[in-house]
Amino acid sequence: MKKKQSIGLVSLLMAFVLVIVGCGNEGAREAETEAEATETELKEDWPTTLRFADTGLEGMEELQRAFGPFQEKLEEVLEVDVEFFPVSDRTIATNALEFDQVDIVLAGPSEYAQIKSAIPGVEPIVAIERDEYNAVIIVHEDSEYETLDDIKGSQIAMKDAGSTSGHIGPSAMLVEAGFDLDNDVEILLLDAARIEAFTNHEVDVLATGIKDYHSMVEEDGEGKYRILEEGPPLPADPFVVSPNLPEDFVVEMQQRLLDNKDEIIESILSSGERDKYMSARIIEILDSDYDLMRETYSVLGIDL
Repeated sequence: MKKKQSIGLVSLLMAFVLVIVGCGNEGAREAETEAEATETELKEDWPTTLRFADTGLEGMEELQRAFGPFQEKLEEVLEVDVEFFPVSDRTIATNALEFDQVDIVLAGPSEYAQIKSAIPGVEPIVAIERDEYNAVIIVHEDSEYETLDDIKGSQIAMKDAGSTSGHIGPSAMLVEAGFDLDNDVEILLLDAARIEAFTNHEVDVLATGIKDYHSMVEEDGEGKYRILEEGPPLPADPFVVSPNLPEDFVVEMQQRLLDNKDEIIESILSSGERDKYMSARIIEILDSDYDLMRETYSVLGIDL
């Protein structure tokens, strides 16, 4: 009799436990369902398509050729469609962001300073830090110039107004060295003709990016040019996002870009069109990292 009572008691306890477990499982399923519903609700305003532009490329064909593999990788990483939006210059890129025609722009440091000035709400979420991205001041090997101070009174060939490595960077170097840019030197903004003007001895000093120097040496050989002064690393190229994107989506996008940074760089390089990003890496960035650009613009008297 006692044995039967014991068996019955055990069976009752097991049944009770099963009921509790079942209720627990049901509660967990309900909580999971509610969490999924909440997450879905929070994502309702997330975009299903992102429009991407690069300030260094003008046409749709150029964008597709240079960033086709990147487009595919970005779609995979962010789980959204990515469309290209061609811009002809930094002004068009700024207008496109301002009037909600584009969602994300890959810009140069100088361009970002201009965009931020026009649209205070934009932010850089991550940036591509280039290898060997700094400005240099170059003279001919047989030049009498031995120090930076020696070039006072000379003409300096630079790129176009606003170029990070070919104008803003070298100008910042001169300002840091105590130069009065209005009186101590004559800056000639020659754009693509700057290197030829220098190699033909039309000007005695060239200020440009260090990779231009390497290309000149590779083409003309050693012993013809020397670096008089090398500047510090320049800021990275930021991915700038529209202020119209939901904040929680931007946070998620930033994290996913950082989590997949190596694959994203690889996708950019795989087209063979963006060699400037060889050995580059994706990093976190702050708006204050571009203060040097703003300060130099101010010294040059150029409105952002």
